[in-house]
Amino acid sequence: MVGTKVSAADLHAIEVEKDAVNSYVREASIEDTVHDMVEGLLKDRPSNPKAYLLSLLSDKPKEAEAEKEKDNTSGIVEVPGHHLIRLFEVTRNITAEIVPAETINIIIRETIKLLNCDRCSLFVYDKRINMLVLNASNLQHPIRVSPGQGISGAVFNTQETVNIPECYEDSRFDSGFDKVTGYRTKSLLTMAITDFEGASMGVLQAINKADFGEFNQIDELLLGHLTQHVGIALRNAEVYKDAIVQSERANGLLHMIQSLSQDLGTQSLVLTITMHANELVQADRCTVFLVDEGKGQLWSVSTDDGKEIRIPKTAGIAGQCCNSCEIINIPEAYEDSRFNQEIDKKTGYRTKSILAVPVLNENAHGKCLAVIQMINKTEFDGETGVFDDDDVQVMETFAKFVGGKLNTSSTLMQSKKGVGSEGETAFGEHLSFDEKKEQEDEVQGSSSKSMKLHKSRKSHSDAIIEEEDEEPEQ
Repeated sequence: MVGTKVSAADLHAIEVEKDAVNSYVREASIEDTVHDMVEGLLKDRPSNPKAYLLSLLSDKPKEAEAEKEKDNTSGIVEVPGHHLIRLFEVTRNITAEIVPAETINIIIRETIKLLNCDRCSLFVYDKRINMLVLNASNLQHPIRVSPGQGISGAVFNTQETVNIPECYEDSRFDSGFDKVTGYRTKSLLTMAITDFEGASMGVLQAINKADFGEFNQIDELLLGHLTQHVGIALRNAEVYKDAIVQSERANGLLHMIQSLSQDLGTQSLVLTITMHANELVQADRCTVFLVDEGKGQLWSVSTDDGKEIRIPKTAGIAGQCCNSCEIINIPEAYEDSRFNQEIDKKTGYRTKSILAVPVLNENAHGKCLAVIQMINKTEFDGETGVFDDDDVQVMETFAKFVGGKLNTSSTLMQSKKGVGSEGETAFGEHLSFDEKKEQEDEVQGSSSKSMKLHKSRKSHSDAIIEEEDEEPEQ
């Protein structure tokens, strides 16, 4: 088309099309294809060049697809059959157990066998204390670790698998534990345990592959499948534990109602309250302080020697609970200014968690009859925990039953005995020796039934803090 003028738009379209062709040539490796075709013609010298070239062109897409499939399967690891058989056996054994302590032990034991390692650590997250509870094959008692602390804490937060062939060459590894125990940690494989919603519920950690080897891809694959079943086993164990706790609380309330329905003396009543309070919330120690309005004091009694424990009505945690008529729940006693640490230092006892519950007189609004003080919540694994909302709720219910009984008991005693402080009235300090002996025999007889119901509980010396072990505010 001589003399035809090409517009700028046409030139731009030509350039765009040219760029697209060049781009396709590069992506499809057209130059390499042409080179291979020409080279094949020269080497093979086919009788029918046209058919030969068509065959080469038709084989190219197949080769590209095969190469792509090869790239996609390069990360797949072939697991030997005996490993898979062992994995099935391990998961069956783990998921068959529901008792929490046994579940943890079997997870650790089976993981060591499956991965052929020297040790194993299982970290289980406890929502109530926001801590990872470490159970290990070389530990007699669990240890608590903060989420985010160390390699296990980081894996818990990120859910990323950590495989360290040489721990002492990795900056994330803390060698402090090795220095204390003399154990040498070389290789480490750590993986998060997740629930059905994908939330982290713990960490499983294998330590030191056998013969000082390294954990490989097969170990990672096996542990990945194992953690899924571990998550199910831990959830089942948690449901079982909650069911047992609720059952014990229901039985405790039933026993408490049965015991308080009897005509008990005050000393026997205090003993009964102490025993049932421990049973309801699994506390290590319990003290019941009755209010002596005449002397402005809180008093209790040691069931071992009959000595009274008296503190000012306004003193310490028990005093504040009495005056405010409100529940006081302290997760860490040493972080509370109201707590007196001197008695712990003197006796060697470590007070951690405290729950103080007022016992109110429903007939006189705002009047406190007693304070029930629980010390050191005992967890399912035997460690000291904190009192949760369920503990507070059940103790509120318990205090209402106790309030009605104490109110009736105090009224009857005052009408019968007349003069004297409530402590003297309850324990007969104004009576003669023979009268005291007679009253003690009556108390022991009235409390025998409630004692038979709780043979499995701690001795009374453990349940109630003695005078020399009691801090001023307890």
